[in-house]
Amino acid sequence: MGVVGPIELMAQARAGQAEALGELCSLYRNYLRMVVRTGLGPKLRERVELSDVVQEALVEVVRQFPQFTGQNEAALVGWLRRLVGQKLADLGRYHSRAKRAAGGAALPLDSPWSENAGGGDSAGGGGKLLDMLSLSQTSPSEDASRREQIVLLADALDGLPDQETEVLWLYHADGLSFEAIGDRLGVSRKSVRGIWARGLTRLKRHMSK
Repeated sequence: MGVVGPIELMAQARAGQAEALGELCSLYRNYLRMVVRTGLGPKLRERVELSDVVQEALVEVVRQFPQFTGQNEAALVGWLRRLVGQKLADLGRYHSRAKRAAGGAALPLDSPWSENAGGGDSAGGGGKLLDMLSLSQTSPSEDASRREQIVLLADALDGLPDQETEVLWLYHADGLSFEAIGDRLGVSRKSVRGIWARGLTRLKRHMSK
């Protein structure tokens, strides 16, 4: 039996199959992680655990799924992004209140969420990477063509060695220079550039399968 795709899983989940909804959550866990990491920004990442926020987002997906009316993966991805945006905005307000209560300055979100933002980085920090990969020049498989590229990118990133993933994140999503990344990781700028190049090559290979 073939792998059940997102459209079939959505239909099964709407029919009340809890197992299908669980599989749907697993299918988009990496994408949710990408969106959460980008939206948290460096300051909030110092105060909350990324995995905890992803888990809370998954709980919300299950709770609010009956309200989702979209019919394709693009609609689902947009809905997931908005849901995470609401969660991040709540977190930002909570930590700002806590900071003020302690007598400190308000803590704004490092990456203010804009539901009106276009594709690019509003897709979860992957816009720059998708551009860099020049996916329009590749020949993805039929399955890949049917899937949202940003979701496939999140899965591909999760499959890279940790160091390559981290460098790609810091460079493309957080906007750090190779030199700044090297300072953070304790390696030379040249080493960082090599890690970045290897990660990018591996991503291209994965995304063009």
